[in-house]
Amino acid sequence: MNIQDVILGFLYEEPMSGYDIKQMMENSVSYFFEASFGAIYPALRKMEKEGLVEKQVIQQEGKPNKNLFAITESGREQFQQYLDSPINPTITRSDILIRIFFGRFTTKEKIVEWLEEEREKNQAMYDNLTRIAESCSTDMEHYKRFTLEFGIRQAEMVMSMIDDELKNLNEQGE
Repeated sequence: MNIQDVILGFLYEEPMSGYDIKQMMENSVSYFFEASFGAIYPALRKMEKEGLVEKQVIQQEGKPNKNLFAITESGREQFQQYLDSPINPTITRSDILIRIFFGRFTTKEKIVEWLEEEREKNQAMYDNLTRIAESCSTDMEHYKRFTLEFGIRQAEMVMSMIDDELKNLNEQGE
């Protein structure tokens, strides 16, 4: 999976601007795939050169022109090749887990601080995802709902583990 595969997937549904793609990512897949404008726009330019997308310039009064990108037949074929390819192993990279792994080199107070900060981040993700789930109650497509529920459950699991560890650390201090 790379940024091009994700962009092609969004464009498979409908033509979008780079801004629209970024917004869709933030409101749907950002908890497991994140991309900045600095990655999206160069990818779109490259994909246009490769004939995977076509750009339509829309004139706007009082604003810069809007570039709307649509997937081409070649883009659809490449996206299907991605969907048909073997799934890469999921690799979890986590700064908090690396720090805790080496926790014996710091203080318990520092570890508690890290855990509380990580819990806040996961609570914010959980709140955002549940807000999305509630606002899209019945009209969300099944497979999108599955990935949303995965994110909600993952945030719940992380918060539960952090709560358990904070309780354990607190009991050790007594």
